[in-house]
Amino acid sequence: MTSLESAAVVDAPSKVVYSYIGQRIKERRKLLRLNQKQLAVLMGFSYQQIQKYESGINQLSVSKLLHFARFLNVPPAYFYEGIKLDERVGKFIETDIIQRKRTMSLKLLFVEDNPNDVVLFTKALSSCPEQVETHIIHDPETVMDFLQNHETKYGKPKPDVIILDLSLPKISGMQLLKFIKKNPQTIEIPVIILTNSISKKEMMEAYRLGAAGFIQKSVDLDEYRESMRTTVKYWTNVVALPSM
Repeated sequence: MTSLESAAVVDAPSKVVYSYIGQRIKERRKLLRLNQKQLAVLMGFSYQQIQKYESGINQLSVSKLLHFARFLNVPPAYFYEGIKLDERVGKFIETDIIQRKRTMSLKLLFVEDNPNDVVLFTKALSSCPEQVETHIIHDPETVMDFLQNHETKYGKPKPDVIILDLSLPKISGMQLLKFIKKNPQTIEIPVIILTNSISKKEMMEAYRLGAAGFIQKSVDLDEYRESMRTTVKYWTNVVALPSM
């Protein structure tokens, strides 16, 4: 096969893949009842960029694909589900970053002001077989400072995932979520909301702000432990994160 023929083989599958991914982005956006302009604002892209990604005109790097996955609250594999391609295409699609296993411990920031919930969380997390480094902060103001100065001031790595209680003193969990998702230094960190109860309106607002999901609080240790196991397994074994 000549170099020209080889380039043509690569180019054709690439167009099919980018077009399919763009369609999946569009479907998910509509499911969340977001228009292109709203999604553009949330992600820090231009309206034209969203249009080109959805139409398959612009190529999506792995980092941008992960960016879409976080804001649309889906695993990266979602964008490839159901795709049917020629067998040769697999040779030219770089998917190892999405498929590979985590080699480093999951760095988890837990934001909770209730001591009883902290104890429950710690006990639940201790049953997880995966390696997890947990840092617990009780007040939102310290969280904001930590996220901007985690290494220089606190000697801690940047968290891979944040579990955030909505009921916090002074600054609400929703306000803190907004801060995290508008800050260029932290916008890519998945934020999981921990709550006793939440209205549908609040839930939709949290998703629009960039929440990655919700965990229901429970006083039943076994039930809470299972929720934590599932959450940790998902973010260590299923989802690809930049620190892998």
